[in-house]
Amino acid sequence: MASTMDDVRDSRRLVRTYSNDVEGRLSHGSDDAQLLGQVLSRDRPDPRDLTNPWRIFFEPWQPSSSHADPITAVIAVESNKLREKWAPFLKNSPVADRLDITKSEPTIEDVVSLVKEVATISQSKRDNSRRGKAIKLFHNFCSTIESHKSMLKLIPEGNEYVSIFAGTLNVIIQASVNHERIAEGLSEALCRISEHVYECKSELELFRTREMLELVADFYAHVFIFLSDTMDWISEKRRKRLLDSFNENFYKKFENQVETIRHKSDMIRNLAAQSSRAEQRVTRLVVEDLAQDIRLGLTGEERRHAETIYAAEKIEKELSEGRRERQLLREEERQFKQLADRLTSMLQDKAMVWIGDMHSIDKSLSPVSLLAGPEYLGAAPAVRSGSLCLSEWKSEDVVLNSKHLEDFFHRDRMRLLGRSFNSASISSEVIGRLGEWMKDKTSRLLWLEGPLIEADDLDNPITMLANRIAELAESSHIPVISYFCEIRRREHLRSGNATREAQSCVALVCALIRQMSELLLPQFEASPDFSLNRLQIIDGSILCWSQMLSLLQDLLSLMLDTMLCIIDSFQWLDDRTTTIYLEELVQAIRKTELKCLFTTTGRSTCLIEQLQIAETVVIESIDTRQGPCALGRNNSWALS
Repeated sequence: MASTMDDVRDSRRLVRTYSNDVEGRLSHGSDDAQLLGQVLSRDRPDPRDLTNPWRIFFEPWQPSSSHADPITAVIAVESNKLREKWAPFLKNSPVADRLDITKSEPTIEDVVSLVKEVATISQSKRDNSRRGKAIKLFHNFCSTIESHKSMLKLIPEGNEYVSIFAGTLNVIIQASVNHERIAEGLSEALCRISEHVYECKSELELFRTREMLELVADFYAHVFIFLSDTMDWISEKRRKRLLDSFNENFYKKFENQVETIRHKSDMIRNLAAQSSRAEQRVTRLVVEDLAQDIRLGLTGEERRHAETIYAAEKIEKELSEGRRERQLLREEERQFKQLADRLTSMLQDKAMVWIGDMHSIDKSLSPVSLLAGPEYLGAAPAVRSGSLCLSEWKSEDVVLNSKHLEDFFHRDRMRLLGRSFNSASISSEVIGRLGEWMKDKTSRLLWLEGPLIEADDLDNPITMLANRIAELAESSHIPVISYFCEIRRREHLRSGNATREAQSCVALVCALIRQMSELLLPQFEASPDFSLNRLQIIDGSILCWSQMLSLLQDLLSLMLDTMLCIIDSFQWLDDRTTTIYLEELVQAIRKTELKCLFTTTGRSTCLIEQLQIAETVVIESIDTRQGPCALGRNNSWALS
């Protein structure tokens, strides 16, 4: 029977696949071909066709017992809300992120097949460890997915809910796999949700009471609302062009929802484990006290009202978290000690010394004095007089108003994704000097100047050191912006850019602006104008330099004093047509509290003129005998 069903499904897939593209392959001018095309076109399966397994997502559907049976009342509402978002989400997905429904079906088996296919592609591309972690987590989730199927089938109309659950998983997994940070966060969330599902399934076979089934339906109603919010979140990031942002953390955004769902599974497990009336009463009290999503099961005007309240509470929560994180940066040393420790750990395999003695830091200093002064770490600048007129802004508005800047730089130059950094390529003196600079609250700029070498980014030890510092700062929860400058020889010059160097200057500033817009608090007060009218003036031309630099300075005034900025390969921007622009950029950075590291392989005329001797580390030679270009401990280098 199973073999027959597989054959039927394969034949349906073949028909759908062939009929969907046959017209494009038929030669024009042939009567027979035209006739065949018309027949196939007429018989092409419509999304609402009864033979189409995806029809549930295209046609109205209401569980037959939803009003009569309280068990399915809430999950019916949330499943329909989820279905309503599915088709627009699929339609608006880029081709690379769109599930091909002609080759897949809304089944648990197809979720597993999709994960296997993604894993195979990832291995063939030798993707980095972050994507590998996501694939592993997706595999772990797939090991529990049959348990989800069994649990859903306990609910009235269970087969339909299985299709909705599996079909949506197919869509969002496909939408995430090309965006490693989203894939990592989504896979982690799914694993957390499924943590106890297998145990719950085995206990449900013994305790299929009405109370238990209501808990199961409640559990999956919360899962459906999580999947619905996930689709909304991905759609919103597409709209803002932030799917690959380094400042977006999917799991953190949904952590509370995931924990609520996980607690729901705990309740199912605990209810099954109760053996006395008293214990059942405790369980009911815990279930009643557990926070419910205020949107759950509501429709119409009540739903819209609940959505408004939910959005307001979400913004307030993000504001509170932002304040708490900034307070932690003020009061605790751990983030910066962690960064220094991680920098040091790169040398442990060579038995190098620790970077400085963290215990020697003056205890009277603010704990964040490694990278910042003692000033209060608020998101907005203090009002010095009553003459400033403050306006209220939302970060999402600034992000939306600046999304066109994505056309003027390359997001893959914000971080370099490649093989792991080789700690043996950097001498202890360089790391030691970096550690000293980080601890020095009076020193804001530092330039690591390496000799001119011919090497790709991934073989350039100075570039990879800069990339590693950005990664370590980020993992230590220190705000960081970065850009790895380049000259793209075949890139078309936009109007107003006389040289590629000028166009690359624009790319650098636009990238920094865009990253800072992502670091703003959800709501803030500021006197500068961040309206669409102002930002639209920036058109990717060096002719808009003054407007770009003004916007950069306004955003810098809103950033934390503890933020790091890393600019690599600054030397590529040096040109007679860019001298004045580069000088103004460095001067603008110097006027702020920003901690900025420049790294180059070769001399930069601008940095020579703008930076002081004490702000420059000159690495005079590179020993290439260790394989890829490396900075050996015995190399001749000097602190100028």
